[in-house]
Amino acid sequence: MDVERMLRNVDFLAGEEMAGRATGSPQSAALEDFLSERLEELGLVPVDMLGLSDFRQPFQVPADRCYLDRETRPDELVEACNILGMMRGETEDMVILTANYDGLGRDPESGQVYPGADYNASGVSAVLEAAAVLSSLEENPKKTLVFALLGGEECGGFGASALSEALEERGFRGRARIINLEGLGAGDGDYMDVWDLNYRPNRETVRALDDAAEAMGVTLELGGADPGTSAGTFFMYHIPAVTCDWSWFERSEHPDFHRLTDTPERMNRDGLLKATRVVTLAAWNLARS
Repeated sequence: MDVERMLRNVDFLAGEEMAGRATGSPQSAALEDFLSERLEELGLVPVDMLGLSDFRQPFQVPADRCYLDRETRPDELVEACNILGMMRGETEDMVILTANYDGLGRDPESGQVYPGADYNASGVSAVLEAAAVLSSLEENPKKTLVFALLGGEECGGFGASALSEALEERGFRGRARIINLEGLGAGDGDYMDVWDLNYRPNRETVRALDDAAEAMGVTLELGGADPGTSAGTFFMYHIPAVTCDWSWFERSEHPDFHRLTDTPERMNRDGLLKATRVVTLAAWNLARS
């Protein structure tokens, strides 16, 4: 894995030109193009089992829920989308890696951009890196591997809901396992968290992550109740999903969560790399089983 490549993706997503990646903004639309092109470059294909003919899964979000730096009408809707690509397996059972790419836009008082480096450019960079590594292997998995970058999450979990509804409508609720990635470059911690919601169907995923962490020499800590991530939305649809993050020492508060200080310079590159390695190996082993 190439941590420098990962950090370049973090720099791009958290940069001034992305203006905080607010859902419905021109910057978000440009980012959707970038992410779609990247998945295509890696040789992934659209998830046609979910009725998609390209890498976009469109949905709408109320404009007043978004972090736009303009006036919105009460009944206004903006276009958003998830970006999905897959490595087709021998079966249509799915292992899905998810991370949200949207952000909080600009601070309304200061006009400063919320960079969102750790939340959640780190997760996006990890999904892209996992896709780059696994798509380069000369082996097809047994289960289909899906790489899903979610839009509209910071304004109310719309991307996770759209993906959940598509999985349910197409009969995949019992045939998909999700590993959600957030906050993979936090603080000065030295272990990886897995939040499993105390949900029995997540046990297979937790075992795969535990085995991968042991193989990589990474300490894994299991948490129960979800701390407010996309996995909580998937859980509402009874879709097995866990969230992985890198630890921070002050467990009650992430040092830069949803703050203007969440910049690439404060990323824990070692934690980002270790967590991405563990998640990628776990996803591959789940897909091969």
